[in-house]
Amino acid sequence: MGDTSQWFTLVVWWILILAVLWWVIVVPQQRQRRERENFLKSLKPGDEVTTTDGICGRILGIDENMVTLRIADGVDIRVLKSGIMRRLTKEESAKLKSVMKKGGG
Repeated sequence: MGDTSQWFTLVVWWILILAVLWWVIVVPQQRQRRERENFLKSLKPGDEVTTTDGICGRILGIDENMVTLRIADGVDIRVLKSGIMRRLTKEESAKLKSVMKKGGG
């Protein structure tokens, strides 16, 4: 009887450890993925964004997987939607506008 209760206790502890690891590792990753998907769905023309490569620009158009960015007057590029990292803050956006007017950095 003692061996069975020790085995049962060991199994319960392993289940608890695995549940904690799941909660600490997997749940935050799922939350982060969901937030990223919501961010990409919320993009719209006129948003000023930066790509993962550090290119800043204004969104002109959005397809299912591609985004057209204006990075300077008359310079438009197409990037993967998944390559958009974040929206620019108002301060960053104002700085981008002044740089675009000057024609360079």
